[in-house]
Amino acid sequence: MLWARRIGWFVAIWGLSVATLTVVGWVIRLAIKG
Repeated sequence: MLWARRIGWFVAIWGLSVATLTVVGWVIRLAIKG
């Protein structure tokens, strides 16, 4: 079950990173447009 836990953590961190980058990208786009 240790592997499942490790994969879960990896997916959670990866998903959080992607979400953060997406938000940052949108903010930069809005800043350039505005």
